[in-house]
Amino acid sequence: MDPSHGCRYSKREIELIALDVLKKEYPNKLSRPIDIDRIVYNHGGVDDIRPIPLLEDKFQVSAILYVKENGKADILVDEDTLDFQHTRASFSIAHEFGHIVLHKEVWSRCKTIEDSIALHRRINRSYKFIEGTANWFAGAILVPFPILGKDVREIYAGLVKIYGFDADLICHKMYSDLAKGYGVSPEAMRIRLSVLDIQKKIESALHYKSPYIGP
Repeated sequence: MDPSHGCRYSKREIELIALDVLKKEYPNKLSRPIDIDRIVYNHGGVDDIRPIPLLEDKFQVSAILYVKENGKADILVDEDTLDFQHTRASFSIAHEFGHIVLHKEVWSRCKTIEDSIALHRRINRSYKFIEGTANWFAGAILVPFPILGKDVREIYAGLVKIYGFDADLICHKMYSDLAKGYGVSPEAMRIRLSVLDIQKKIESALHYKSPYIGP
């Protein structure tokens, strides 16, 4: 399918789709960090996650996917990223998984790495909404909204008891502490808090020197 025909999703739709995927793997209770490899391997549309030497050096991508003759996808990840940059690898895998869940038909004719790289470059040039959708999905599945709010409130309350209401310090510590728990980078956590408007609640609580963040 031409990427111009790729399905467009609202942010709420992406959150609900990610949550539906999570509920199948965590039917009783979500726990962090999310095991993205397990989720991917248990998905019917994926065959394998494979390390590829020098993928980023050759093609300037940390991960890519293609669809095999059996109709299932392989997610290919730069070997060094997989071995030495765990949080980046997890986000890259979640991103490519987002393409499989949300836009697999767009990749249906990609049978080689070169096919997928060409499509990736075309999407980045003219159809960035597809990449944006996959990024949002990756954030939603690695940092699920239903458990994030509770963690934010608990960590915030503990930090202000120790450090007071220094906004820069508290925010830095929040990103770092939450990121460790969820297995993502501090920058990915900062973005997730921002797009969900939780960052505004943190800043408001700090501004008014409140020891608690509102619901």
